[in-house]
Amino acid sequence: MSDRLLRRKTSYVAVLVTVLFCCLSLPISLHSEEPAEEIEVVADDLQYLKDEHKIIAAGNVVVVRGDLELSADRAEVNIETKQAQAEGHVVLRERGKGMLSGREASFDFETSQGSIPDGRFYHFPWYGHGDEMKQEQKKVIKAWNVYITSCDFPHPHYDLKAQEATVYTGDKIVAKNVVFRILEVPVFWWPYLVIPLNYHFGGVKSGYSDEFGAYLLTSKGVAITENVKGRLLFDWYGKRGFGFGAEADYKFERLGTGRLQLYGIMDQNAPNGRADNPFENKNRDDRNRGRVTWKHKARLDPLTTLQLQWYELSDGVFLQDFYEREHRAEVNPQSFATLTRNSSRYSLLGHVEKRTNRFQSVAEKLPEVAFTWLRRPLFGTNFYYTNEEGFLNLNETKAFGPRLRQTVQIYTDHELAYPIRLAKFYSFIPFINFREDIYTDGKAKEEEISRTVFGLGFDSSTRFYREWDYEGKKFGMEFSGIRHVVEPILQYNAIKVATVDPSKVINTGRGDNIDHQDILTFGVENRIQTKRRVGRVDVVSFNAFLDYSFGPGSDLLRTRANKFTETRVEIEVRPYDWFLIRNNSVYSFADSGFDRNNLDLVFEPGRLQLGLGHRYSSNLKTTTAEGRDTDSQLTVDVNYDLNERWDVGGYIRWEANENVLEEWEIRARRDLHDWILDVGFNVRDSDRTDLERTFNKEVFVELQLKAIPEVSLKTGHRSSFSGPRIGRMYSGVQEGPLPSSLTLTSEAPPV
Repeated sequence: MSDRLLRRKTSYVAVLVTVLFCCLSLPISLHSEEPAEEIEVVADDLQYLKDEHKIIAAGNVVVVRGDLELSADRAEVNIETKQAQAEGHVVLRERGKGMLSGREASFDFETSQGSIPDGRFYHFPWYGHGDEMKQEQKKVIKAWNVYITSCDFPHPHYDLKAQEATVYTGDKIVAKNVVFRILEVPVFWWPYLVIPLNYHFGGVKSGYSDEFGAYLLTSKGVAITENVKGRLLFDWYGKRGFGFGAEADYKFERLGTGRLQLYGIMDQNAPNGRADNPFENKNRDDRNRGRVTWKHKARLDPLTTLQLQWYELSDGVFLQDFYEREHRAEVNPQSFATLTRNSSRYSLLGHVEKRTNRFQSVAEKLPEVAFTWLRRPLFGTNFYYTNEEGFLNLNETKAFGPRLRQTVQIYTDHELAYPIRLAKFYSFIPFINFREDIYTDGKAKEEEISRTVFGLGFDSSTRFYREWDYEGKKFGMEFSGIRHVVEPILQYNAIKVATVDPSKVINTGRGDNIDHQDILTFGVENRIQTKRRVGRVDVVSFNAFLDYSFGPGSDLLRTRANKFTETRVEIEVRPYDWFLIRNNSVYSFADSGFDRNNLDLVFEPGRLQLGLGHRYSSNLKTTTAEGRDTDSQLTVDVNYDLNERWDVGGYIRWEANENVLEEWEIRARRDLHDWILDVGFNVRDSDRTDLERTFNKEVFVELQLKAIPEVSLKTGHRSSFSGPRIGRMYSGVQEGPLPSSLTLTSEAPPV
């Protein structure tokens, strides 16, 4: 994409985004007359002076009007003027918006104005103390000669001393003539400082890397309205140049939530995304690069949701270069708009997907519409019917090229099932299905393809369980009752009629790769359960499934022979709250090898936290001289709490097939009460380097404010590993009770 074209596209999109942004920023309010709220007074001792219209209260006094609450030892309240005088442990709270406190206070509940001499305020996570505090109006508090800190010590480690500060509760603190002090020693001065209370404060990150050279990344949080927050980005890279950007997050009750991101840089050493290795020195040049991104989600009504995503990027490696975490989360981001409506009877999908970047290969859907009638009884009988009707206009595009293929698909899919209960304990559900597709074009440029598909099968299962009323510990494992659940499963899925060879049909994502098959699946689900603090927990879970293929088969299957084709095993063991092993694997009998095997182990007894992961995958479409192309990666992350102040840890990532240590890291963490200090050394094999350089080596240091993690000083990069963790969601917690008709019980044996 040329610089001129990029500037033109970016400017066009930026104008649209700016207009939308301004529209969203407009306040929306509805004015209506509300009945006057009365004052309520509660205390140990109450006296009412009728002539003065005054209440005298003493002992645990609480005065409430609307969302304002005043508590004190003693108070006088005029019920006509709504004015109050209070003394002794005075606390003024506004529901959900922090509080003021002091020895005495005067407050007008009618105008929401008041004053507290020598007062204090608290608005998470900030504490403040001022010689004089006045609430000038609702949600606006002024303080003079004020000290602001997030440290809860009587003599804080640090504070911000300001001549004057205005607190906009729930929004921000605006301070003037501000001095940053450490242990009461002045360190830095600002003439004007805005401290956000509900949005990104900003931060500074500096360091050096082989790819960027020395760098300084800064951000500043801004509040545009109460519903629109954002931040401005100002970056400098020694080897790349200056970058500027803006991000905005908005949240409206009716319009929904979303994020806008704009960023641009005149990259002095930009990689060429079309080269085999974009990051080689010979493939670099000076070029304008950037992004325009918009994500939006809204619930139009209780049943309808709208989701939008727009990605405009300068090249295919921009996100990998400057937004690596985002790139890893979504390697190939698409632009689309999706409208869904889900009710208890039907679901409706409207989806539009459009290529917005020429370097991407995208199957455009202009549009896709699908209506699904959910499984329901048919005419009051025991027959259950479901169907789906759809329309899809597909354009296949290739990176940097024109459209490859185009087709319009219209389809209808029906299924009829008849659930049967056998001998009270067994569920047997036979079904038949029928599908009809019409394609305006096929892969061989046929004018029209009409396909008919007919299939049948059944699902059968049962469930048995046995319970033991046991309370106590065995080998350190806590049990509060024990239950063993066994679910045998037998499934048969067949396609008897498929009138068109799938190789002739353009893949649209709706009914692709359909051909003759007869597959019988044997399965069993085993669980040993107990109750713990979080609820029902699967101490042991073992699920196994085995597929057997027979009949004429098709080229889509791995083999046409009558034989077992694949087995899938899922195992999870959680004997203790601090120990977990999880493994899932897929083994192919047809290829005599594992297609996939994933292992996670979490071991967190006391001060030690150990996470181990292994990922194995086999690519059937790629073979080498030694056999199938496989990936085998091992990761280990360990951390140890030396004491209340210090943690140490490390991380390794090892590629087993090539015997390459791709990344390793050592680190230490120091708790500074108000701050967290992380230091370490990271070495990793990066694909963002020239062929002559193999590893990036960086020292990283990060100082992070506990109260607001976004406030930090950083230098260097650390590992982005996110290993398995023991969370509060346990297998078995969300499981419903067993149906009574499928319950078999027996006397509990001695334990």
